[in-house]
Amino acid sequence: MYFKNILVPYDESDHAKSALHIALGLAGPYETATVHVVTVIPSASLPNPTLLGDIGLDTPYAMGDPTTYERIMESTVQRAVSDVQAAVDESRDDARCKIVADAVISNSPLEGIVDYVTSRDIDLVVMGRRGLGALRGMLGSVSFGVLRSVDVPVLTVK
Repeated sequence: MYFKNILVPYDESDHAKSALHIALGLAGPYETATVHVVTVIPSASLPNPTLLGDIGLDTPYAMGDPTTYERIMESTVQRAVSDVQAAVDESRDDARCKIVADAVISNSPLEGIVDYVTSRDIDLVVMGRRGLGALRGMLGSVSFGVLRSVDVPVLTVK
């Protein structure tokens, strides 16, 4: 098999579910292949660490409890991984490839996907043409950005 590390960015859209099925169809029969199913958590959607804990007048932007913030972040990532794993379990069928459910925190979905591709030695990205927030009938901005930003093949799926 030519592609051994396939990335499927997952946002729960119908296009992402189709991309997952296509990726598992490509890699499923090969035990040496890995399909990475990843959701990107926008950092802007997470709580601001400067607003945690008691904020006194002398330290208006001090984080009250770093341990609490870290637990919040870990919990958010674990919840996202559980959601991705549920989608993988529904789609797995008889695939023999290794499947990795993952979640990353990034400034934007595009940045998170590009970073994942480069840091995990991904050799193919299979993704939906548009996600949950894109306009109908057009290539989504994240898909378009990934096409322009990575040096590996990108298969977009409707």
